[in-house]
Amino acid sequence: MRDEFILETQRITKRFRGLVAVDRFNIAVREQTIHSLIGPNGAGKTTVFNVITGIYRPEEGKVLFLGQVLNGLKPHEILARGIARTFQNPRLFRNMTCLENVMAGQHAHGRAGFWSSIFRLPHQRREERAIRERAEFWLRKLDLWRFRQELARNIPYGCQKLLELARALAAQPKVLLLDEPTCGLNETEKETMMNFIAELPKEGVTVLLVEHNMNVVMGLSDFITVMNYGKKIAEGVPEEIYNNPVVIEAYLGRGEGNALTS
Repeated sequence: MRDEFILETQRITKRFRGLVAVDRFNIAVREQTIHSLIGPNGAGKTTVFNVITGIYRPEEGKVLFLGQVLNGLKPHEILARGIARTFQNPRLFRNMTCLENVMAGQHAHGRAGFWSSIFRLPHQRREERAIRERAEFWLRKLDLWRFRQELARNIPYGCQKLLELARALAAQPKVLLLDEPTCGLNETEKETMMNFIAELPKEGVTVLLVEHNMNVVMGLSDFITVMNYGKKIAEGVPEEIYNNPVVIEAYLGRGEGNALTS
């Protein structure tokens, strides 16, 4: 585990018509770790993801990746820098095959120009072959190879979640943002997803995880940041967060019991 912060937000604020969804929020993610961002529904977690990935622009504050400011960059530019993401509900090209979906995830790294593509120049053919090989690798890695020629809309929901993960990883990210990766999965699928995520830092991929299942969070996380009403209310290793009375109150609305057992 390294000590450097690979991804940071510095006092970011995002408002929607006067509603402060994210309020001067700071998070610092260490390289090659799994860092979870948790909080009750409506805390602002997905909004933070959307700010980091360029879907929203913050009114205040900065997003830093490898020390470089990302503010103002478009989502595909941020993807090209090395930050990929998934969504709570998979956003796939439903009428494309699984193989085509994973190949499409690499578009931000494409270098062949218009004329290279039109005339099928050697450089373009090499690039297309590399994109296909990388897509095939991740389909095999995530046990989706049998679905490679199936339309994405026709495969089971759990496999759709894995397919979106394969597409994100095919983009060769340094940081992967996972939004509720186990939501809607059965117990076997959850275990498969958890085991796979746990291995990602060993492959050089840093993970920022939003997840409501506390068994998943506590089982995977190296570090946890807790939000409520757009603000950071706690931060620490899982053991510190598990019995933190401020966190328990945020989840239960009172200071009794332990909210982090479900």
